[in-house]
Amino acid sequence: MMDLFSAEIIQHVPIGIVNQDRSQLADEITMALKADPVLEVALECGDRSECEHAVVRGELQAFLVLPNEMERRALRFETPVIPVYSSGQNYLTNTFAVKEIRSVISSIGSNLFTKQMEEPVQVEIKSVGNNSGNYQGFLGLGLVTAIFHLAGILAAVYLFSFPFRDHRIREFLAAAGGSRVVLGAATVLPLVVIQWLSMVAVYAYAHRALAPMTFDEFIIVSAGQLAMFLACSGAGAAFVGITGNMRMSSSVAGVIAGPAFAFAGQTFPVMAMPFAVRCFAFLLPLTHILKVQSMMLLGSVGKAHAWESIVLLLFMALFWHLLASKLLFLRWKVAEEKEADWENREKLHLKDKLKNIAGAVASDLSIRKAVASDKALKGVNHD
Repeated sequence: MMDLFSAEIIQHVPIGIVNQDRSQLADEITMALKADPVLEVALECGDRSECEHAVVRGELQAFLVLPNEMERRALRFETPVIPVYSSGQNYLTNTFAVKEIRSVISSIGSNLFTKQMEEPVQVEIKSVGNNSGNYQGFLGLGLVTAIFHLAGILAAVYLFSFPFRDHRIREFLAAAGGSRVVLGAATVLPLVVIQWLSMVAVYAYAHRALAPMTFDEFIIVSAGQLAMFLACSGAGAAFVGITGNMRMSSSVAGVIAGPAFAFAGQTFPVMAMPFAVRCFAFLLPLTHILKVQSMMLLGSVGKAHAWESIVLLLFMALFWHLLASKLLFLRWKVAEEKEADWENREKLHLKDKLKNIAGAVASDLSIRKAVASDKALKGVNHD
């Protein structure tokens, strides 16, 4: 799919065919689709379920079903209807694919009984997911998730860099009983739980734009969102561990997570992106949680594959937290030593100040005493 949008035109859009008719007309349509430069017949499925699963996995953008008795209906001067199923998610690519499929089928149909029938073969467009066709609502849900994705990383950056900025590592470690593990857990867990519950509530409310969520969908999406926040908090903590300060880690988080929505596959298929961009998209937690949310629109077909993305998010969270723990433990140790050294120097400096003040006071007292003695002596001599 690297050349999907090469040569300045869209080409090689992967589609599937479910051939239930096994007739000469079905063979003509199949050959015409294979010869079309815009389309690529990537899979000939045994049944519709096989092609639906391929759409869920992102291997196909659309597929069509050549129904039983299609040729026989045409010979009886009855208009056969060929259903075309698209994913209903990647709007731009699906539009090209469906338009080209319709054009190819219309071209084949125009050669059949043109004098007797105005439209020998009809195309019926259906959607595997987002059956309501509410693409704005579909994008809105993704945008809500993208905002929480960015907030999850930035919040983790702030909380983990705050003690470094204010030089309070020793204070926080003392509050954690001297345990770095307790300090890390006490920082991450409340953050993840608060953000997760907030997103669950907002997402469930926003989902009404498409359809009410079933209990199974709610459980799966909530689990995916929890895994996303675990990965985001780990990534934010790792950025702090790498850079060591709030300003730099915030900039890194903003550059990576800010444009994430454009690369996460919601508005443009990841498979059509250059290899480097696809690698970048794969590393984003947002890509995988959007995949989970999109699969819920596919009903029972998508639920089985959603857990794969959730497991991937959990492994991503484990990696980021292990990396962050290693880096932060080292930085906390160094910062603790620096703060202790700074405190000792402050104490020595304060001690020196006290000595200087004591010396100045003693000197002043001695001068006052000498002046007083001199005045008393002069008074005696005067008498």
